[in-house]
Amino acid sequence: MNIHNSRPSEYKTVSGWLSSATKPGQVDIFGISGYGGIGKSYLLGQVLDHMKPVSRGYLQISVDGRDSSILGDFMALYDRRFAPRAVPNGKANNDYFPHVRYLASQHAAFDKTVETAVKKSTSPEDVKKAAGSIFRGGSFLNKCIPMTKEYLDFDALQKEGVDNRVNEAIDLLASLNAIAKTSGLPGRVKDILGITYRERIKTDLYRLSADELVADLCAILNCYQRFDRFRFVHSPIKGLDRLLLVLDDFEILGRTIIDFVTTALIPALEQANFHSTLIILGRDSLSDAHVAFQHHLSHLVRDKIRLERFSDSVAQQMFLEAGHPETELPTLLNESQGYPFLVTLLCEAKSGSVSFYQQFYERTTRWMAPIEKSWVLPLCYLDRITEASVSAMLPDSPANAVIEWFKREASLRDPNAQWYVIAPYIRRTLKEYHLKEVGTMKFNELVAKGEAASNRA
Repeated sequence: MNIHNSRPSEYKTVSGWLSSATKPGQVDIFGISGYGGIGKSYLLGQVLDHMKPVSRGYLQISVDGRDSSILGDFMALYDRRFAPRAVPNGKANNDYFPHVRYLASQHAAFDKTVETAVKKSTSPEDVKKAAGSIFRGGSFLNKCIPMTKEYLDFDALQKEGVDNRVNEAIDLLASLNAIAKTSGLPGRVKDILGITYRERIKTDLYRLSADELVADLCAILNCYQRFDRFRFVHSPIKGLDRLLLVLDDFEILGRTIIDFVTTALIPALEQANFHSTLIILGRDSLSDAHVAFQHHLSHLVRDKIRLERFSDSVAQQMFLEAGHPETELPTLLNESQGYPFLVTLLCEAKSGSVSFYQQFYERTTRWMAPIEKSWVLPLCYLDRITEASVSAMLPDSPANAVIEWFKREASLRDPNAQWYVIAPYIRRTLKEYHLKEVGTMKFNELVAKGEAASNRA
């Protein structure tokens, strides 16, 4: 059963979002929300595959959290995700984002200056590490130092084991204020030397980043800005005249890019001479994702939908079409609970081959950071996930961090259990995968360890 039949209403709604008339300077914001594993990305992907936005004049840019190595690093996300190296219908080996690349290079130079200054300080190493994380998040450059704590990615800091040194790290960055100052040269001299640009990197990074990105977008969409220093090397793409920006995994990306998007990028797009459509996917509705969508951006939010689980009739039809016998339907319904992610996995479960188990593991963990992936398989051996059982099963990991992560990882949890535990089908299949990886002896040792750890819960 395809998405047209499983979610006909939602499919029609999302398709309609991409059918509006082009109006330069107009920004349309749409939201798709729902629990992890509910099928947000799948729904939008099916719509985009069917409608082929590039054929409708859209330049499509998708930003998501698949690269865990750059989560929490604003400039890396900006340079690698908001400004992709390959552009649909573009010329091969042609970089269409010279403004963004120039800003990234200038920021990298400033980053080295800060890194050198931090290394020279006498602060403890974990404080220096926390300071680096705060700086990379961009909050040091755009918020007053005392306010920085409100914009940090504490999850990332916690994984690095430095979250308890945040206040000292902020004090360290505050003591480096001289880095963010330049000599009192006249404005004209500053412009000639490029100092004004560097000052904006230090004090107004988000708006400068938005200006540079929009300048490149204008050129791609054949809507050059009046002043474009790269105009003679910029090359517009024929047939494209509007932007489609997809922000997926918003709950993961939010702490790093939310201020950039709401306070700088969207206002800059409102001043641009092309039409912009933003589709934001996350577990929370837009109004809960950030207060800006309730207030000064509310007039741009055109529509939003929240996805729920499949009905039994839809799930049953999908199982039957996938080749599962009718006698297995009660078990399949109980194990999937109608969650599209689980329904899809169960539909794909055919042979139980090694390749299937490998694909299952990779698909289940594809958005996770390496440290999170290292937790998943041990947790499959636990009948109940508590701090006590996690401490026994993962003695080298902070149990509170594992629990906090698992609370948010809705695509893994059993939604009907009275306590935290991995969903039965995912748990059983990942254990079967692990058995093939580690062998019977090691597997039995882990089963025994899991039983003992669960008894401590």
